[in-house]
Amino acid sequence: MNATTRPANSLAGLLNRAIGVRDLATFVHRCGDIHHRYEKATLAEEGIARQKEWQKHRGDGYRREFLVSGEWHGIEVAGRVDGWDAAAGVVEEIKTTRVDARALHEHQGHLNLAQLKLYGGMLALAGETPKLLRLIYLHPDEPGELVLEEPADADELTAFVERTCAAYADWLAQVAMRVARRDRSLKALRFPYSEFRSHQHGLARRIYRAWRDEEHLLVDAPTGSGKTMAAAFPAFKALGEGKVDRLVVLTSRTTGQGAFERAFGDLADAGARVSTVTVTAKARICFNPELPCDPDLCQFARGYFDRMPAARDDLLARGVVDRAAVEEVARAHRVCPFELSVDAAAWSDAIVGDCNYVFDPVVRLARLQTPTFPRAALLVDEAHRLGERVRDMLGATLSRRAVKDALKECSGSHEHVGAAGALPGLRSVDRALASLARQVFGAAQGRVEGEREIEPPAALLRAIDRLLHDGSPGVELTHGGAAQDAWFDLARLRLASEWAARAREAGDENDFAWVARWQGRNLEVELVCAAPGTHIRTRLGDFHGSVRMSGSFRPQATYQEVQGFGADAPAVAVPGRADGLGLFAVVDISTYYRDRDRTLPRLARLIRDVTLAHPGGYLVAFPSFSYAEQAHAAFAACLSQIDEMDPATRCQQRTMDLEERAAFIDWLGRIKAAGDDRVRVAFVVMGGLFAESVDYPPEALDGVIVVGPGLAPKSLGRDLVARAAAARGFDGHAVGYRQEAMTRVVQAAGRVVRGPGDRGLVLLVDPRFTQSGFAEFFPGHWQPQRIRARDAITHARSFWAS
Repeated sequence: MNATTRPANSLAGLLNRAIGVRDLATFVHRCGDIHHRYEKATLAEEGIARQKEWQKHRGDGYRREFLVSGEWHGIEVAGRVDGWDAAAGVVEEIKTTRVDARALHEHQGHLNLAQLKLYGGMLALAGETPKLLRLIYLHPDEPGELVLEEPADADELTAFVERTCAAYADWLAQVAMRVARRDRSLKALRFPYSEFRSHQHGLARRIYRAWRDEEHLLVDAPTGSGKTMAAAFPAFKALGEGKVDRLVVLTSRTTGQGAFERAFGDLADAGARVSTVTVTAKARICFNPELPCDPDLCQFARGYFDRMPAARDDLLARGVVDRAAVEEVARAHRVCPFELSVDAAAWSDAIVGDCNYVFDPVVRLARLQTPTFPRAALLVDEAHRLGERVRDMLGATLSRRAVKDALKECSGSHEHVGAAGALPGLRSVDRALASLARQVFGAAQGRVEGEREIEPPAALLRAIDRLLHDGSPGVELTHGGAAQDAWFDLARLRLASEWAARAREAGDENDFAWVARWQGRNLEVELVCAAPGTHIRTRLGDFHGSVRMSGSFRPQATYQEVQGFGADAPAVAVPGRADGLGLFAVVDISTYYRDRDRTLPRLARLIRDVTLAHPGGYLVAFPSFSYAEQAHAAFAACLSQIDEMDPATRCQQRTMDLEERAAFIDWLGRIKAAGDDRVRVAFVVMGGLFAESVDYPPEALDGVIVVGPGLAPKSLGRDLVARAAAARGFDGHAVGYRQEAMTRVVQAAGRVVRGPGDRGLVLLVDPRFTQSGFAEFFPGHWQPQRIRARDAITHARSFWAS
């Protein structure tokens, strides 16, 4: 049935004004606290099954999932009433939950009642006569229910619908006016810099077409080619011309987020009137990281929804919003900074955040795509890491030691008595793990460490199911600690097992594999995602076109396969600059693990010779912290033998906070900026904070020395990745081992020669860099000259003299 009243606002064409009943009730009527324990829902199939059981004895006139819709104040509202008995005039809303029903109602009963009133009002406006509103709470596994009723007055209910839609329409009118202003500014927007870099204009045009035509484009553009602005500028033009509704930018590091924040800032300075929001990881931005999201313990969770609307409006009015701005506004309004950033991002023009907000099924943010802005354009920066990241997101690991720690904590819990409810389930899981260890490793337990592929552990999964169904509320009551950590591991493993089962049913039997690992007298069970391509392609398909961008996409066919696309999928390669780059492969220093002690003195002399040839700033990138630390010590010993150099050296630490990271980057540029021409040598780890996705100050670096290809040690997990790739007709070892290693090599080398007119040296140290299996991952403009270590100083001097 349908009912229509007043015409839409004159700006309605700018926005999608359709909304579901639940979303409408939430936007207009939500108030009170954040309390994530009460946000957890049962599985959809569980709720449906329990609801059907509750409704099965109703009479013939009882209607289930009854569709109602209508338009008021230009807002198109639709939803399905759980139960409608026209003869009795009873409207029912049914909620299925495992948490205490009365506690849940105390927390969010006002929302459930608002939803129920909207259904009642919509029925009244369609000519029906609701007489009673009935709100029902059911447990999915237990009999009994909590039933709350209140009489219905048709006039009051229709007025409630009118007021609710009017409030939402007023908000949309404000948003529409902002979007209109934005579009006018973006149509007039010009490129913010005096000129395009080489190939940058053509790349921008190609990216614009990808979003306009809803393509999924792979962009191979070398570091320093201006790809950040080549993506941001056409994205804003597409916004202004109505080709897309918003831009979602995904990065894998905070340094990548900063690059887009600066690009958005430059575009804003050039006249773009946009609202952009960076969403920072909850663990990093939380004001009370030691506390759970509990209003009894955290003032920023208490009353959050009462204060959030004003804070959201304040934030959106600031234009380009970074982490600092989010924290400032959140403190001023006393609200949770993470939740504020997400609530503001839902109404922004562009969102910057981590890849997991799209690709991780557990933490995915649905608010990146909303009914108001349905055509979201997706940009994945540094997308060479996408396959690796998504493998981690779809995999899961459970340790028996973690389960034992949880058992110990729950057994001794006095403050939270409810935790004791988890003990039987935890004991059952522990017994299943012990049994699995005996089956897989037998008498070798305690003597031999190793890992083996196993069949899906059915008994363990059944035990986990029982715990999650019967004991999870008690575990959550522990407010963090070992029990909650174990519960998250258990829940993720169970979810991952469902993803693996679906993949196997679809015929992708090599996409996931189970591994049992015995190490340090502890059993670990891991579900390995070996082939994430299907998931990546599916998630990208949810967007109005996507662009995956990196300077390390060679060979393209391999990356397309890992990310779920064929070799003929849309792709573009931007030529790199070879004129300012001195590229050498040092073929007589082996960096195999077995050779490192022997070749370390020669490596130290090589670093000394190259830096002596042209004092300046240098990165030396290693495959591990231990190798970097050993080389740093050897370099210092080598320098003590001569008087010609007074170097400044630093070695990346295994743990560094944000301030220490910023100081490290600043140190490399500060000496040259002050006119000091001393040698500065930074010993860093490939794939880490300082060798990838970081922009150093202009002219900070004169050279990069990459020590070895950094192949990961042979492991069952990587063998499974290789097997999955081989099953699709690709070089398994290339995908399982060489691809990730060589990506890190290319990224480290890309820290130098980043802009027009830049010059710099890159030395690749290891004879394997001359082999075709490694060289196939080189950028197209790389043609390294083979040299011996003793000749490096001559070649370096010749390069700088040219």
